[in-house]
Amino acid sequence: MSEAKSDYDKHLEVARSVEATRDESWRYVEKMQYAIASGALALSITLLTFTDAVQCKWLIVVSWILLVASILINFASHIVSYVVSDTTREKMFDRMREDATYEPNDINDIINKGNKPIKGLNIASFVALVLGVSGVLTFFIIQIL
Repeated sequence: MSEAKSDYDKHLEVARSVEATRDESWRYVEKMQYAIASGALALSITLLTFTDAVQCKWLIVVSWILLVASILINFASHIVSYVVSDTTREKMFDRMREDATYEPNDINDIINKGNKPIKGLNIASFVALVLGVSGVLTFFIIQIL
């Protein structure tokens, strides 16, 4: 006879499923971000070699800086995520060693506090990507006109 799942186990199962879906989606977004930033850099450098008179040099330089910043900020996000995960794991082990009661709100507070800098870096990386790509497109539109 099988043992019925508790509400906690059911919630945990759903939460893990949602988390797995979220993580897979985020990995896809990050791959696309790297591809777009790298592609925009490579394409703009290549197209620039075919341009005789360059107008608005500052625009393409700023765009390149933003695209590189997007990639570097994303890498920083991964490093911070690793450190936060490691720290959170240690805090959880400390709670277990102290024989603390399982308090979901306390645990969520620990996790949410660690996620704030990661979210900020992810937003900054996306904004840098959008501005960088927009700058490259604007630069080439100006060149054509």
